[in-house]
Formats: sequence, C-alpha cells, structure tokens
Amino acid sequence: MWKPGDEVMSITGGGAYAERIAVHERQLMRVPASVGLDDAAAIPEVYLTAWDALVVQGGLTSGRWALVHAGASGVGTAAIQIAKAVGANVAVTCSGGKVAAVRALGADLVVDYGAQDFVEETKRVTGGRGVDVILDVIGGDYVNRNIAAVALKGRVVQVGVMGGATTPVNIGAMLAKRMQLIGTVLRARPLEEKISLTQRFIAEMLPLFDTGVLRPVIDCRYPMDRIAEAHAVMERNANVGKILIDVG
Repeated sequence: MWKPGDEVMSITGGGAYAERIAVHERQLMRVPASVGLDDAAAIPEVYLTAWDALVVQGGLTSGRWALVHAGASGVGTAAIQIAKAVGANVAVTCSGGKVAAVRALGADLVVDYGAQDFVEETKRVTGGRGVDVILDVIGGDYVNRNIAAVALKGRVVQVGVMGGATTPVNIGAMLAKRMQLIGTVLRARPLEEKISLTQRFIAEMLPLFDTGVLRPVIDCRYPMDRIAEAHAVMERNANVGKILIDVG
C-alpha cells in the first residue's frame, strides 16, 4: 500500500511531537500535492475532527445552518471551510480581534462573543428557527446557550470542554426541542473506527485540498527548541488557525 519515501499524514493517539511515530497503514493519507509535507501537519487532527462533528455526527447538509464556536481555532477554521464545502451556511463565534480573519474564510455570520449574544444573532439570521448543527469546543455555560440556539430536532456536537467539563443542563428545553447533545472525541475511539473514518475522509474530503476548496490555515511556526513560545501563543489565544512545530 505504501512504500518508503511516500509523503503521508495521519491522526495519532498522541506523541506527535516525536521525530518518528507508528500508526496503522490504513490510517495514513497521502499529502495533497497542493499543500506539501510541512503544511500537511495542519490537516489531519483538525479537519477530521471538524468533518466528523459537523457532517458525520451532526448530519450537516446543503442549505442548513451550522454554528461553530472558537471559529479562529484550528478546528474552527477547518469547520468553516468544511461547512461551506458541503453547501451549508455557517455562523461562528470568536474574539473581536479575529472577526476579519474568520469572515475572510467564508463565514456567513461572525459573532464577537465579547460584544454580542450568539443566541440572539443566530436566531436573527435564521428567522427565529435556530441553527441545525452546533460544533462546540467550549462547554461550561455555553451548553445551555447552545440548547437555546439550536433548532427543533437540531444537534449539538461537543468535542471539547475548554470552558468547563461540568454544568447544570436544562433537560426540559432539550426535550421540548427533541434535540440531540452528542459527545465525541477522536482519541478514545478504537482503531477500526479511526480507520473507517479516515477512509471515508479520504474519499469525500481529501480531494478538496487539491482543488483549493480546503486549505490549512497556519498562524505561525516554531522550531522544537522554542516550543515554550508556541505554547504561550496558544495559551494567550493569540493564533488564528494552527501553530506548527518543526521537530527537525
């Protein structure tokens, strides 16, 4: 299937700062010719996460509305592109300083979370109906606000808990909307499930990098001996897209 020298990329179960890493051959994907080996590091984790959450778990299709939180993050910038690629409308939340960058990626609605209420804004653009799918990496007090923002029979896909892992939940509102709250993470999945997801991504999404529909968004790069600086950028939430580490 593969031979030495092939340029490949893959999701991993951790340990991706290493010079060498072992992954199952069926998890490997060819590096798109339009991207190149170095930039390809910005693809697997975030694009598979975003695509799985929006399309596979969330059922996002053409003409529907998605809401993506942390729209300037690695997962967020991937999610915007994927939503547009399937013909959906996409709303995102981000800080005020990142609004222009996120809008340039194709977002139909950008909500500055420091100055605007994403529930009100998404209700406004959907005529009061709400959004069909929400991709959330925040958790915490966003959970009940997501329930308020999602449409009847909509889906909230929780892929992170940066804002808190526990919170009281308005179950009554969930029942009234007949909505779904789905928790998911790639790392904990069994090997065969990861392989199946990868193979479907190869068939449905990977060709879109060569046509320019999808492109990795890279904020900055650091050599391994400056990795503390890279983590400081991430902790300050200063990046738009991915931070890459050159392991040498």
